[in-house]
Amino acid sequence: MTALPQRLLFVLAAVFTLPAPAQTWVTSAASSGTGTLRAAIQGLNPSTSALQEIRFAIPPVPGNPVAEIVLDAPLPAISGVNVLINGNGPTDRVVVNGNGRQIFTVEETATTTALEIRDLTLRGGAVVSNGGCLRIRRAATTATLRRVAFDQCKAYVSVINNPAARGGAVYTKGALTIEDSSFTDNRIVSTSADEASSDAAGGALFAEGDRPLTIARSLFTGNQIYLGNQLPSFCRSGNGGAIALALTNALAVISDTSFVDNKASCRNPTVSYDLDGTGDGGAIAIYGQGGETRLLANYFHGNYGSRGGAVGFMQPLGMRATLTNNTFHENTSTQAGGGAALINCCSLAMINNTFSGNVARSPGLANQFQAWSDVVALYNNIFDGANTNADCIIGTAMTNSGYNLYANNACWSTSDGSSQIIGAMTWLQAPRITGGYVPTMPFANGSPPVDRGDDAHCAAYDARGLPRPLDGNLDGLSRCDIGAVEHSYVDVIFRSGFQAG
Repeated sequence: MTALPQRLLFVLAAVFTLPAPAQTWVTSAASSGTGTLRAAIQGLNPSTSALQEIRFAIPPVPGNPVAEIVLDAPLPAISGVNVLINGNGPTDRVVVNGNGRQIFTVEETATTTALEIRDLTLRGGAVVSNGGCLRIRRAATTATLRRVAFDQCKAYVSVINNPAARGGAVYTKGALTIEDSSFTDNRIVSTSADEASSDAAGGALFAEGDRPLTIARSLFTGNQIYLGNQLPSFCRSGNGGAIALALTNALAVISDTSFVDNKASCRNPTVSYDLDGTGDGGAIAIYGQGGETRLLANYFHGNYGSRGGAVGFMQPLGMRATLTNNTFHENTSTQAGGGAALINCCSLAMINNTFSGNVARSPGLANQFQAWSDVVALYNNIFDGANTNADCIIGTAMTNSGYNLYANNACWSTSDGSSQIIGAMTWLQAPRITGGYVPTMPFANGSPPVDRGDDAHCAAYDARGLPRPLDGNLDGLSRCDIGAVEHSYVDVIFRSGFQAG
């Protein structure tokens, strides 16, 4: 028998000595003891490079398909280089209830480079400072959240212990990917009614540092920053009712995600009512420097902020901001930009967005969109205003714009001869899902947006994922539509009510 070459023997030996993936099963819903989640985390090996997976096989309670782990103390910090906490298994649904205690943490000293959490509900976690349900302090940790529900997590502002709070549910310094997940009723709150601090950001999520962020196909609803104070003269909240980003030279991409009824609010201890819209960015507040933020095919409704009812870009110097195929509907600001505001910001491109029924409550400011930034592209957008305020106000140079539709006062431009002021947009229909992942606002056949956009600045797809441009009026020519929706041939076929029964 011919001897194997020495190099091949070395390779085979290396392969067969690789560490095998390890699985630990959680078999008890108790807070501590053998077979519990606590024991599984304590058993993680901080030095092995193999995947360490925690799974769940908790015996069901008769009549209740949900296995709920209620903590009576914070869980130990996660260790291990590559960790997967996987709720997809024999137990139908796993809920980890923090019961007022922080749930998962990764400390700066950890060896963890990859953490994935999958198919879990994290509920009721709470902490003073950052990340009520998940806190990642190690910048070198890449976290992935797939089909995770964050529900009623809290971070507290406490002048005595910590006057700043970041991320009611999640705080991270590392790279973060969120897919098919939900954030519901998470909060940053004051520990008392008269805390003299408004240093709070991200009612559900806060990310900082130089690592990328991706959010796709998710839902943020009912998240809030709710502070009690008398700042600056009456009441002041933190920024980013759902999300706050403070990234440096990093790429953030948020797509196919709905933001509904998020807000930044405040209670002055001398009065008996709440003030909404006392912090910037009702849904999202964006800070940082450099890099790029892309908002693609998202839906914003009922959010309430100060500058930026839905989205506020707050002095992110040197950043590029791209907004494409988003729908902003009935958001409210107490100051500028009922839909979106960009303050001393970035290089902005806005292509094929729909703004409708957003309101700025301060007279003379823009209902739909307001910017003090360099606008390098403003094409194919719908701005459907509702009162005497301007649809949009742009306070600095606008390099290129055209083919936008305005209900009343148009954005300032010295060279835009193709946009129109057309009055009430009664053809713009109520938001609903007609394909894709988020609600959109389709329009009637023959409406002004159909085949009236600029092909040279047309998004490749619409908010539902349909290719652009399409022939929306059946004249034999495919032209880009204005707004977030491309009026498809399917819409045209059914325009006379010949739907299948």
